Amino acid sequence: MDIRDLRFFCLTAEMEHVTKAAEKLGVSQPFLTRVIGNLEKEIGLSLFDNVGRKIRLNENGDTFYRHAKKVLTEMDALNSEVRSMLDRHDKSIRILCNMSSYSPELIVAFRKKYPNYTISIEFSTIKDIMNALSAGEADFAFCSPLVPDDPVKGLKTDLVLCERCSILLPPGHRLIGKENVNFDDIKNEQLITTSKGTGLRINIERTFKKYNFRPHIVCESNDMNLIIHSVKDGMGYAIIPRWQLFSNPELKQFCVDVNIPETYADIGITYNTNPSYGVACSDFKKFSTQFLDEFKRIAYGK
Repeated sequence: MDIRDLRFFCLTAEMEHVTKAAEKLGVSQPFLTRVIGNLEKEIGLSLFDNVGRKIRLNENGDTFYRHAKKVLTEMDALNSEVRSMLDRHDKSIRILCNMSSYSPELIVAFRKKYPNYTISIEFSTIKDIMNALSAGEADFAFCSPLVPDDPVKGLKTDLVLCERCSILLPPGHRLIGKENVNFDDIKNEQLITTSKGTGLRINIERTFKKYNFRPHIVCESNDMNLIIHSVKDGMGYAIIPRWQLFSNPELKQFCVDVNIPETYADIGITYNTNPSYGVACSDFKKFSTQFLDEFKRIAYGK
């Protein structure tokens, strides 16, 4: 016997009429009669007595009905819990990134629009990001440089932003007010930057290597707030994404543009095309793309 048979039996017992029960179940009367007959044959006992045009549970049927209802109640509870777990899973989004500049405002804005979604965001290296996305252990990643597409593993990256950088200087610094700066201007300055392996550091080192520039690094941190405060305290300068000026307009007075063409970063959102994504992931991908498009419009007039 299976759960379907028990449901058919219980409804027939409650309605005390095979034809009416069959109509409600959306099956034919002969089919329902066979289901009940097979059930009685399987347990070796008759479950109903005929009473005129109706049927009524006999003593065996009454006992069987009480236990069948308990089984169905437990199954309904189990199905409800499974649906609840699936719903919670569908509303959970795990994001990995190798940079921190873009996540706070984006995540806050997303949660305001979708308050029922749970967001988990963690820093990770590009290698670990690719492994996690391939294994289905993460939903999205924000990376710079771009994670290469990998059709075999199902990895796909969409370019969402080409970001330029500015140099953040301590208050009163001699370079504040200069139209733009180059390597000669900062060759004797102390640099505060992100740690190796971060998106910003990878892009900075790419440019340093091309121009054979060796900065004097005095502090490394993945905490952008710490970097900003260290610059404000006069420890040194920092190369920061233009996004920080969007997030912290008060920093503009301490920033100058960089006269170096390569000081930009391609930022992509990477995801796995193999899994069947739920509504939450679809909502987040669409929202993040629109959010960064709006940033480009405000910051760059694009």
